[in-house]
Amino acid sequence: MVAKTVIVTLSGTHGTGKSTNAGRCYYLLNSSGHRFSYLRHQDILDPFGFIVRRAAKVLRILPNDLDRTRPVRVLWALYIIFVYCPILVGGIKIRTLLGYSTVCDRYIYDTLVGFRDNGVHVPLENLVVQLVPKADVSFLLDAPEDRILANRPEHSEGFIRKEKWLYNDIAEQFHLTRITTTDPPRIVWEKMLHEIDKVLNGRQAHQQVIGRQK
Repeated sequence: MVAKTVIVTLSGTHGTGKSTNAGRCYYLLNSSGHRFSYLRHQDILDPFGFIVRRAAKVLRILPNDLDRTRPVRVLWALYIIFVYCPILVGGIKIRTLLGYSTVCDRYIYDTLVGFRDNGVHVPLENLVVQLVPKADVSFLLDAPEDRILANRPEHSEGFIRKEKWLYNDIAEQFHLTRITTTDPPRIVWEKMLHEIDKVLNGRQAHQQVIGRQK
């Protein structure tokens, strides 16, 4: 039985396998006897993002251009403070009270990168970073540009290169643990579980789970 609950997050550029590895991490941890819940961070942001995209279509402008306007920035600030933060903080708090740790597919770090990629910062960024629960283990998934472009051909080299640069900056700022997904899946999961086990103060689950993959 795990003595405490933890928050594990997976972040990274498009095409690095965040969702796939978050799901696998969640499965392996639970199959080893830990109690982990799964949180799709993007689902909290998508409702307002959808509204912005629809409004941009009606106004016949690019969503990124609309996002940079002052009225939409104000609306984003209200949404983040009164919807995003309560759902994220409350959701993790409820899981903790029920004795569950949390695996997050994306987290606040991805939100910071998303806004910075558009040339702006998250509204009330310093406050939001303070309000969001601090993760116990945060992974930055990375892969070579050619592999990312093969997985996501809809993106340009310039887009991926800029996104990787922004994520590297975030990794240094928040001390994220870098994981390359060019390694075989078993090695990727082994590295992640090793870091999680260090926080959970034990290696038994790590040894059991990896043993099943042989």
